[in-house]
Amino acid sequence: MNNVNIDKILETREKLLKGEIEEKKAFQVEGEWIFEGNVQFMGTIQFPNGLAELSTDQPIISGGHGNAPNPVQYCVFAMISCYATTFMTIATQKGIKINKLKAKGMVLVNMKSVFEITNEPVVEKVSIELEVESSVSKEELLEVKKLADKKCPAAYVIQNVIPFESKINYEN
Repeated sequence: MNNVNIDKILETREKLLKGEIEEKKAFQVEGEWIFEGNVQFMGTIQFPNGLAELSTDQPIISGGHGNAPNPVQYCVFAMISCYATTFMTIATQKGIKINKLKAKGMVLVNMKSVFEITNEPVVEKVSIELEVESSVSKEELLEVKKLADKKCPAAYVIQNVIPFESKINYEN
């Protein structure tokens, strides 16, 4: 149902309870700055059945070439796809058939902060909006939404203070 493999989810849950698989999973991605060319940053993401090559480029007004999505667009896409996946997984676990789901996301960036004209927060607002068609009641969908707000990793990172670490490995 809903293009979600519920049997695999139940199997994974059981393996977690039995300690057969690790309870924590780090998702790591690497990329590299491109010094010459039409984009500014590239990376390869491996997944169980293949890999995807991604590139980013800032808009021209921000020093790029405008030839690929900018990093914030990837963040918004990652956020809405994570949220939509979480929503659909929860709905499926509850036996709720969804006929249509569209997701829209937005991050409001204060460009004056980006360009060091003001000291206001760089990001002022983050939002996700779902368009859902289903035969169940609005209250049932709102319950799924409430759980997705709590269980989606992307939504969790946005709503909570998470330890952040950055470092430089210097080579000369």
